[in-house]
This record gives sequence, structure tokens and C-alpha cells, in this order.
Amino acid sequence: MPVIEISKWDLERLVGKSLSDADIMDLLPRVKCEIDEIRDDKIVYEAPHDRPDLFSVEGLARAIRQYLGIGRNDFVFEDRGVKAYNMGVPKRPYVAFAIVEDLELDDEAISQLFNLQEKLHITYARNRRKASIGLYDLDKIELPVYYELVDPDKTRFVPLGDYRELSLREILSETEKGREYGHLIKDWDKYPVLRDSSGEILSLPPIINAEYNRVTVDTKRVLIDSTGIDPKIVIDMVTIMATSVAERSRTRKIIFVDTIMPDGNVIRAPRSSGPTISLNVAKAEEVLGIKVDIKTAIESLRKMGYSIVGVEESSVTARAPPYRLDVFEWIDLVEDIAMAIGYDVVGNSAISLPPAHHSGRMHPLEYLSRRIRLLMISLGFFEVVNYMMSNPWIQNEVFGDNKPLVVVSNPKMEKYTCLRRWLTPGLLEVIATNIDKKKEMRIFEVGDVAIVDDKSDTGVHIERRLGFAITHPKATLTDSLAVLKTLFDTLGIKTVFEKAKIPGLIPERTAYIKADNIVLGFTGEVDPRILYSLNIMNPVAVSEIILNNLIKLWLT
Repeated sequence: MPVIEISKWDLERLVGKSLSDADIMDLLPRVKCEIDEIRDDKIVYEAPHDRPDLFSVEGLARAIRQYLGIGRNDFVFEDRGVKAYNMGVPKRPYVAFAIVEDLELDDEAISQLFNLQEKLHITYARNRRKASIGLYDLDKIELPVYYELVDPDKTRFVPLGDYRELSLREILSETEKGREYGHLIKDWDKYPVLRDSSGEILSLPPIINAEYNRVTVDTKRVLIDSTGIDPKIVIDMVTIMATSVAERSRTRKIIFVDTIMPDGNVIRAPRSSGPTISLNVAKAEEVLGIKVDIKTAIESLRKMGYSIVGVEESSVTARAPPYRLDVFEWIDLVEDIAMAIGYDVVGNSAISLPPAHHSGRMHPLEYLSRRIRLLMISLGFFEVVNYMMSNPWIQNEVFGDNKPLVVVSNPKMEKYTCLRRWLTPGLLEVIATNIDKKKEMRIFEVGDVAIVDDKSDTGVHIERRLGFAITHPKATLTDSLAVLKTLFDTLGIKTVFEKAKIPGLIPERTAYIKADNIVLGFTGEVDPRILYSLNIMNPVAVSEIILNNLIKLWLT
């Protein structure tokens, strides 16, 4: 989750009221943020990845105002016929724009807006690979703006924060941002630029803006752009940025810009509203376990920034605000209703929780998992914790496999598009990430995996597994076997090993682990070709144990 630092006084002026530390401690979790600390005048909080509108004080203040039912929270969208022209950049083909007017900026406001820009670059835009954002003082620009490819050696401008006029190619090697992000375009024959109708270069996207049009405390109008590889993402980026900048505007005025594509199609930005979704309140009651009537649903959704566009006897139709990128279906409305009511209230008021028949106790699988962790630590292993979310490349493609995966229908990040089906890929990623710091590693993880299963009612079953990996210059299968022997001897289970073929592992050095004809897992050495593709130079021995199967033997 992105960590954001803001000034309390700035939050208070945007909210429009004084806030005690107790108010802040109460309000931020109600709008989906977690407080890290409050010190002096600084507030440090974490915002969820799916709410980039909360990545700065502007969005947070808006969410608090909505929740409290105070202040002005709408925007004034105007169509003045402003156009921009995309002349064709095949490798980064999309660009979108917006204009925000009547700004009142100071140093704190500028700092927050540029922090938001960088947070969006790092998270939603995948380090500028998918998209990038630029902000410009519009009074220094002559519209319309053009997005085009130019000669990197003949085209020159003064980059932001510099005093030298450099060629585009020089910018990649002689500026900090150029060295950091230059790999995105350095191999192109021509480089992309934004220029205005007078011929002035606004920026070299996705690298750096020009110095002459930087946003300052005197800026009253800004042009916002986003360039990237996906039309939805560039519109999302412009929308988040424009609505956040508009929180610093006296009139909250946002101007549409229509970008003419090379084929004549038009991309309009920013988005002026989110999706419109209908919710049957009976579904909300079923999910939350509490009584939810129409009045409660309407009040709750308004607290979370929705506009109510239709009401029937048992359902409500609501329109999400334009900056909410996390709203897709009715279940998202239910989540917002629960947040508006308060999870504390929902927990105390739930009417459909099953009755308890005995005192609480640890599940046997959790007990075994805890014992396994302690055993592995005693054997000199370090525990790692990876996300259950993964992607087909590391789960299958690297290993030359094509086993079915549980795929996410609306992924927020390219790295997390499916559920993992085994632990080994994650362990190898940890080794690859840390190989420059430590050449010898003994790591383990106890976690869940999702296995596609046509016989299951849900089409998938969840397994708890232990996975461990050993790497050093002379690591072999023997290293894993020694650990397994100690592990199973301690648990009192006799095992046998059968030769196995598992994609990505060396066939002659791989075996299934069995006990009483039950497959408990596998052990083997990773194919050197796979290690090389991950930039791991030392051999790696891995093992995975299915704890759901192990517990059947351990409890008998």
C-alpha cells in the first residue's frame, strides 16, 4: 500500500474544519486508509492500491468531506471545443489531456500534487511503463498541443530543473530522470515529444518536462497530460490528476480536451462520471448480515461520494464519481455501504452469523503450520511471505508448463493477474531479488495455493503448503533430502521417494514424496536454464509439502 505524508493544517483547510488527532484516527479508516503515525503537524497514512484518488491530501480531504456531508464536492466540467492532436507514436500510442482553471497554489499544494504524480507513476503506471503524467502552466503554452515523434539529436529543450539546452538523447544520459527512465525509449529511432502550436517542446514523455512551463505558486491554469500504452489508463491518470488539482481551484472548473487520433477517432478526457450500477438492497443484507433498507443504502452511498440516479421499492441506482477506479459491480457498492455504516457497527449488529457450539480453538491445520514454521526456523531457514496473487509468466511460462490457473477477471496490476498454484516460483523470485546481497540462502514459506479442480463445486480447491529453497555454490538434492528427513522424523512420519517429472526441475534429480500411498509433495533441483533466465547463478534445490495431506497422516 502506498505511504503518503501530508500536513495536518493542509488537510484541515481542504476539509474546511479543524480536526483533532482523535478525529483523524476515527475518520481515515472510515475512508479506507490506515494511519501509520501522527507526529507534530504531519500525518502518515497508507492508501489502498485500488484507490489512487486517495494518494494525496486533496483526495483524502474530499473523501472526508463527503463522509461528513460538508463542503462542496462536485466539479464544473466544461466543453469549450479544446482539441489536441496525436500525430502517431506507435510504441506508446495514446495520449489524453485536461485543463483545470482558477487555481490557488502554494508550496504545500505543489508538493502534494507532484507527490501524487510520482505515486501514480510508481503504482498504477508501473514505473511509467504503462503511462506517465505531466503538468504544465497553461498560460505559457499556445494551444493546440501535438504528440509526435522527432529526431532525438536535432530536437532540443531545457529539461525541468536544469539550465542547459540539451538534445533528447543527451537528456537520457545527463539528467537524473533520463537515467532512471530512459530505458523506456532509448532504443527508438525517434523519440516522442509534446509540443505546442508555436513549436515549443513541452516535454519528452515519459521522461521529463521542460523547465519554461513548470507549475509554480503563480500558476492559475494547468494543462495535464498522460501518455501510455492503454487508452483507459491514460484517461484514468488524467481523471485522477485533474480532479485532485481541481480541489485547489476556487471554481472547481475542469475543461474537457478532445485528442484527435491518427485514424480520426477521438479520446476525450477527463472522465466526468464513473459507472452507474443498480443494487438490490436484499443482496447487501445477504452479504453484510444486517438489515439494510433503501434509506440506509442511499445515505451510505452518498457518504462515499455516489450520486443517486434512481430509487425503486427494493433497489437503488447510483453513479460513482469519476475518480473511483475500483467500482465495477454491485458488490463494490455493498463494500462502500459497509464502510459508511462502519465495520464496527456491522460486526456488532450482524443478524446472520452462525451460532457458536464450543469455545474458540486453533484449527489443526493452523497448529501444524505454526509447528512447521518453528521447525524450519530451528533448521536455520528464514521465513518469507509472498502474495498469493501472481502471474502466468512466473507460475507457468518460465517453467515451460501450461497448467490451468485461477485468473483474475479485473486485475489492477500486470504482476498480479492470477492466483499462484505452487510456492516455488515465489521462492525463486525472492532469491533473484536478493542474490546481489546474499549468495547463500535457506528460505521457506508456509502459505496457500489455488489448484484448478473441475470436480470441486467452485472449480478450485485451496491447499496449504510448505515450500523451501536452498541455494549456494554446491547446492544439490542432498541438501533438501537432509531437511526432509529431519522434518518427517520429528513429525513421526515414514516417507518414500519416487522418481518424478516436474516441469522446470531436473528429471534425474526430482522425486515425489509419499507416505502410505499419499503424495505429500515433491523435491528436486531447479533446471539451470530457468535459473539463468532469472539471473540466479548458483544451483537451487527446492521442496514443497502439501500440509493438507500431511495432516491426515499426522493426526492418525
